[in-house]
Amino acid sequence: MKNELLLTNDEKDCLQELINISYGSATAVISKIIDRFATLSIPSIKIITAEELTKKLRLKLHDNKTFFMSNQIINGELSGQNLFIIDNQSAKNLANEFEIDDYTQEDIEDIVLETTNILSSTVSSKLASLLTTKISFSPPTIKYINSKKDFDGEYECHFENIIIISTNLQFESQNINAELVFMKHNKSFAYLKKQINEFLDEY
Repeated sequence: MKNELLLTNDEKDCLQELINISYGSATAVISKIIDRFATLSIPSIKIITAEELTKKLRLKLHDNKTFFMSNQIINGELSGQNLFIIDNQSAKNLANEFEIDDYTQEDIEDIVLETTNILSSTVSSKLASLLTTKISFSPPTIKYINSKKDFDGEYECHFENIIIISTNLQFESQNINAELVFMKHNKSFAYLKKQINEFLDEY
């Protein structure tokens, strides 16, 4: 069975809508922090394997795109890891929105970490709330990826089901390309599927 079939079309459509709602909450927090109106484009959702994620990251490097990848551990019934992946230029564009003059690489990493914490924790918390469950987080960590050895095979032994949510963080002056990746353990993915179906039955 292909991973795309792990969620039915109805389940995937429901997850898409729940993610849209959750992203709206995250966007409001970001806008408040930097006092600028921001929107997130309607996220696209795809379910892939850990091996496919590694191939996707390799392709980013093949396109001569270095990027930041921050990681947040999620605990609870929906346990796993969330990754926030943003290419180097988009990270610089994001730093510009925070209006920091002469920012350093460390400044950019701090901004990406703060954005990760907002997006990952807010989206995950809202999603968990909509699915009537609770989760907790660890502080995010970050890597600057400029070689495939920085990630090769890192997740393949731990995760079979990975949900990639691709979106653009849009300000008036520019778009910032980024992806939020939910990596769920098999037990958590089964729980997610169960809660989605309970949500569908209720509404």
